[in-house]
Amino acid sequence: MTKITLNHVSKTFGGVHAISNLSLEIHDKEFFVLLGPTGAGKSTLLRCIAGLESPDQGTIDIGDECVNNLSAAQRDVALVFQQYSLYPNYTVRQNLEFPLKSRLRNYSAQEIAQRLEYAAKTVRITHLLDRRTDKLSGGEMQRVSIGRAIVRNSRVFLMDEPLSNLDAKLRESLRAELKGLQQRLGTTLVFVTHDQVEAMTMGDRVGVIYKGQLVQVGTPYDIYNTPANTFVASFVGSPAINLLECDISPDGRYADGSGVRIDLQAHGVQLSAPHAPERRVHLGIRPEDFYAAPDGPVRGRIYALEHHGMQIIATVEVGAQKLRVILPADLAVATHDEIGLSIRPQKIHVFDIRSGLRIPTTQPPHEAQPCH
Repeated sequence: MTKITLNHVSKTFGGVHAISNLSLEIHDKEFFVLLGPTGAGKSTLLRCIAGLESPDQGTIDIGDECVNNLSAAQRDVALVFQQYSLYPNYTVRQNLEFPLKSRLRNYSAQEIAQRLEYAAKTVRITHLLDRRTDKLSGGEMQRVSIGRAIVRNSRVFLMDEPLSNLDAKLRESLRAELKGLQQRLGTTLVFVTHDQVEAMTMGDRVGVIYKGQLVQVGTPYDIYNTPANTFVASFVGSPAINLLECDISPDGRYADGSGVRIDLQAHGVQLSAPHAPERRVHLGIRPEDFYAAPDGPVRGRIYALEHHGMQIIATVEVGAQKLRVILPADLAVATHDEIGLSIRPQKIHVFDIRSGLRIPTTQPPHEAQPCH
């Protein structure tokens, strides 16, 4: 069993806290994604797991063994980086063989050949084995990098933004292949990315990192539907969630502000008792959770329209705020039109305006709301 456990790990560079007191358990055979913006500490955490950096505090266990004092080679992890890290004057075959010829491994020629054949078939590069890597495309080079990790048959795979240098179509193709590959190999894989689409489509679970701290861990569904704070809510989802600054009425029923008055109870949202009195909050509403309704509680004027084939992304001016709204492609709307909007029941998120933390709500069962 190859789980990874981090206990109160911290790492500082020149007084800057790259990782702060971070604890996390990554399950055996799990595809775990570390998601966060540039500079959040994702790569530093991955390098600590790999043994390329040593934490200032805390422990790292791989399986049931503390690896703090083990070198990168002794940890038996395979690394795939954003940069391909291949030997350009070598053939693909020579690049795949290279990690197997270490004195630490002592593999026979027959075993090297078997491992090489298996890895090449797995990532579909058998036809490239005798080609020099400096003659390959970006997608082919990344396949070779992944193949070089597979050939070692390591107990843990660590991948640091391996798809970010590829074009959009190739990234989409390799996302599906990597996910399928991890499931076939049955290995524990930790994948670092700043791309929320990669995180949400590939991860069994996602850990969101911000300023060196783990702010939320959960399934992609949990991360998207119950974000822990406004950062997670804003970072995950495209177009980004709308955050409306509102005051809650003394009875906790109404939210007023940003040019809207929303009956929270009518939308299936009941604030928990400690949060019901007057309080300034952010209401989070995702663009797809609005729908056009002439008598809707939100009224505005269309500022801009983006046509995306199956849908329209509209920017709507509501008071002093601009909301992003997803509308059906066949809806007859034009720039400068006035539009009424309703909100789908139980799709309003409430956040404390000072801390940014999610405010608990109770959301009773409701009848299905027809799409418009």
